Amino acid sequence: MGLLIEDRVRGRARQAAAAAKLSVHHVLAQRARLEKPRYDIFLSQALKDEEIVLGIYTILTEDLRLTVFCDWIDAGHSDHAGTTPSDAAYIRDKMLASTGLVFVDSEHAVGSNWMSWEIGWFHGAKGRVCVLPVVTDEAEQYRGRQYLGLYPVAEDDVEHVLRVSVPLARVAAGYPPGTPLGLATSLPMRIWNSLETLPRYFLG
Repeated sequence: MGLLIEDRVRGRARQAAAAAKLSVHHVLAQRARLEKPRYDIFLSQALKDEEIVLGIYTILTEDLRLTVFCDWIDAGHSDHAGTTPSDAAYIRDKMLASTGLVFVDSEHAVGSNWMSWEIGWFHGAKGRVCVLPVVTDEAEQYRGRQYLGLYPVAEDDVEHVLRVSVPLARVAAGYPPGTPLGLATSLPMRIWNSLETLPRYFLG
């Protein structure tokens, strides 16, 4: 398994835009009109990552067949500078309607206070959170940053299926010394998202 590469994500966004014969921006605007009562994933992302957001949204919805809420795509916010209490309530309602939260850790995510609020709120309310790093090349290592190191990381396997993984040491910590583990240390995101209960080591 490996981290999700930026070129693959951007390529997927461009494919979606070409198929729709629209710009990336207009594809996002078109999908903004879709409302659902329930979502598999709440996508927490930085608003400056337009192409990356569309790429990941497309991977999750078209390749993995997950229903995804993205506050930028669905709510149509261009920025959060003028966020009101009613905006925050709307986002809370969408998080309540979502099973899991995927935090897209990109270059622009570092400065997003809004994303910090989303992951903190979702962690407290539901607990099912994973971090999806987007890196520039295969050689780049992901060490997490600050509180993000608390959460499991989603990686790309050889068949381009996103899997939520945890270190073996974290799995082993939940069992008496010498106990045979016999357990997977990663789950396909669809399964991670669909299980009614998750082992605590998948919850960060």
